[in-house]
Amino acid sequence: MIRVGAVVQRYGDGVVGGAETLARDVCERLNASGFDVTVFTTTARDYITWENEFAAGESILRGVRILRFPVAEQRNISSFNRFSEAFFNAPPHDRDERRWILEQGPRSPDLLRALETDYQDYEVFLFFTYLYFPTVLGMDKVDRPIALFPTAHDEPPLYLKIMQRVFERPERLFFLTGAEQKLVQRVFGRSQGMDLVRTGITFPAEVDSELFRRKQLIFGSYMLYAGRIERGKGLEAVFDAYSSLRRHHLVDLVLLGRRLMEIPEAEGIRYAGYVSELEKFSAFRGAAFSLQPSSLESLSITTLESFAQGTPVLANRRSPALSEHVDLSGGGLLYADPAELVGGAERLLSSRRLRLRMGEKGRAYVCRYFDWEKVTQSIRAAILQLAGN
Repeated sequence: MIRVGAVVQRYGDGVVGGAETLARDVCERLNASGFDVTVFTTTARDYITWENEFAAGESILRGVRILRFPVAEQRNISSFNRFSEAFFNAPPHDRDERRWILEQGPRSPDLLRALETDYQDYEVFLFFTYLYFPTVLGMDKVDRPIALFPTAHDEPPLYLKIMQRVFERPERLFFLTGAEQKLVQRVFGRSQGMDLVRTGITFPAEVDSELFRRKQLIFGSYMLYAGRIERGKGLEAVFDAYSSLRRHHLVDLVLLGRRLMEIPEAEGIRYAGYVSELEKFSAFRGAAFSLQPSSLESLSITTLESFAQGTPVLANRRSPALSEHVDLSGGGLLYADPAELVGGAERLLSSRRLRLRMGEKGRAYVCRYFDWEKVTQSIRAAILQLAGN
């Protein structure tokens, strides 16, 4: 039996985040397929503070063994943002990159010590996300073959000198989109050991399109945003566009997810907060279209979830990953500026036939490329090669 160690900054039920969800899905499926998977992670649940919320030590979640290690210091996000702004504004030769990694966190010396002492028990290690302390400083603690899921997008930390080692050390890099793979090739000049494995999408076979409407008392047409509601996600442009759209279309703007910024108090804007998985899929199924306004996406699970429910997406063209999804699928429209955003929304709201046609194409795209059985087989084959089997 192949023993696999997996390293990720947060792990477990109630942990919200694209890379963390990916790690959980991959580990559970590899474990169920016959590998013996152990996760090395921290006791943090929240990525903003890294507060120690889970109990340290060993536990089991859906058959996967988890080893949790405490975070040495919580993060004050305001202080970190001020430090980070000054850091990236400084000339590269004046930057203390290691200190930035320590400040970014989650800093867990106990996790590094465990990797250093226990790595011999595993044939292969998987690391999830290039950006955080456990990956940047953990890779050199294990003298074993490594595969990294970078979940990279074009952002300042990707260009730090310390990241050269992060992208050189792994024997294999697993990418979620072709756009991500091309970005890493451009930045690091790497061409070997690059695998486009994508990811899988799980959704119920039957979705009640009226469940979300009944719960939220929504009776008319709505467009949907699902994800973290915070600055940097492109939502300011959406709010501005909505004020224009509302003058011509009786349509609501519904937002799902954690609120980390102010939402305008305007007629038609509805914040639904967190909902169950069934309600989330129902929200996608019932929407006229969904919005993905972020320019910084390495994958965008919500785009794929929208496609899976036959709902088109209006997405930010400045994100190569989103452009790839829309261009390959034909399942939505892209915009690059406020005028295109309003125009795309007008076009979708004005044609039910267009929405249905794009929705069908989006669903076909997900079924073709994002099937978990195919994805798991690709990852298993690569791990077996790394283990010498």
